Amino acid sequence: MRTVRTLILLAVAVLLPACGRKSVPLPPIIEVPETTTDLWGYQDGTDIILTWAYPQLTRGGRPLNDLTRVEVWQLQLAPGQEQVGSGPNGQDLRRQLMLGRGKLVARLEGETLQAATRGRSLTYREKLPGVSPGTSPPTLWYAVRSRRKDGTSSALSNFLTWQPQPVPATPTCLVAEPRADGIALSWDVVPGVEYVVERRVSKSVAWEVLQPIGIDQPGFLDTKAEQGQTWWYRVRSIVKTTAATVSPPTPEVEVPYPDIYPPPLVTSFLCLPEPGLVRLRWDASPEPDTRYKVFRRVGNGGWEHMEEAFKGTEYADTSPPSGEVEYAVKAMDPAGNQSDAVYCKVRAGT
Repeated sequence: MRTVRTLILLAVAVLLPACGRKSVPLPPIIEVPETTTDLWGYQDGTDIILTWAYPQLTRGGRPLNDLTRVEVWQLQLAPGQEQVGSGPNGQDLRRQLMLGRGKLVARLEGETLQAATRGRSLTYREKLPGVSPGTSPPTLWYAVRSRRKDGTSSALSNFLTWQPQPVPATPTCLVAEPRADGIALSWDVVPGVEYVVERRVSKSVAWEVLQPIGIDQPGFLDTKAEQGQTWWYRVRSIVKTTAATVSPPTPEVEVPYPDIYPPPLVTSFLCLPEPGLVRLRWDASPEPDTRYKVFRRVGNGGWEHMEEAFKGTEYADTSPPSGEVEYAVKAMDPAGNQSDAVYCKVRAGT
C-alpha cells in the first residue's frame, strides 16, 4: 500500500505544476528573407549594371515588411581561376569564397535603397576594372543578399559571372523626323553591332527602352509616340554575345510632335439600300476618339452635310432622295484634323 500511495503522490506532484500555469514559451520563429534567384546584368560602356527583383517575402512566404538593407557582394578572380566553383557542389563553394574573400561593395539602405528601386526591381551600377592592353580581363563574381531590421539576412543570391568586354562604338548622326505614322529615326551604320533605341517624354523621367532590343538596321519608326507631345530619343550600339554590352548613348534628340496629321482614311465603306433607307457602314479608325463626317448628294448636285461628328461606324439615312445618291465619309480626330473623303454611290427610292 505504501508503494502505491507513493506512486500516486509522485503523479500528483508531476501534474500539479501544469494546472493553471503557462508552459515555457517556445523561441520565436526566425523569418529569413527569401533568396534572390534572378540576379542578372549587362555592361553599359565601362560600367556593370546589375538588376534583380525587389525582395518582398520571407522564405516562409510571409510579407517582408522590415527590409532594412540590401547588400551587393563582389569577388575578383585572377586569370586562370574562372572555373573555380564549377561542378555539382559549386554553388556552396562559391558562396563560401564570396563571404570569405569577397568584398561588400554596396549597402543599399535608406535613401540609397530608394534611389536603386525601379518599380519592382532594384538596380546597381559600378565602374568595371580597367584592362591593360595585352592582358586578360579579370573574372568578376557578383551576388546580393537582403537583411531585415533585426539583422537576419538571406542567403547569397545566384551568382552573376562577368568579364569586362570591349565597348562598341556609339552611333553618330541621329536624326528624327515626325510623320503621320510615327517618328522616324535614322543614324549612321556601326559595323558589327545591333542597336537599342531609348525614349522619354520628359527630361525629369527615366529613359524607356523601346522594343525590339537589338535592331539590325540603322533606323526605327516609333509608331507608339503620341501626337501633341514632345519626345526625346537616343540610340546605343549593342553587342549580344555571351554577355550584352552597350555603347554610351548618342546625344539626345528633342522631337516636338504636334497633332497636325489627319487620321487614316475610312476603310471598307459600303452603301446598302434597304426599303425606305440607305445604310452606311465602315470600319473603325485605328486612331482613338475618332469622329466621322457624313455627306450626301444627288446626281451632280451640291454636297449636303448629314453629320458633323458622328461617333459610330454605321449610319442610316432614313429619308434618302430618289435616284442616284452619292455618299461620302471623312474621319476627324480630337484635334480637328480631317482625312480625305471616301465615296460610294447607290440608287435609292426605286
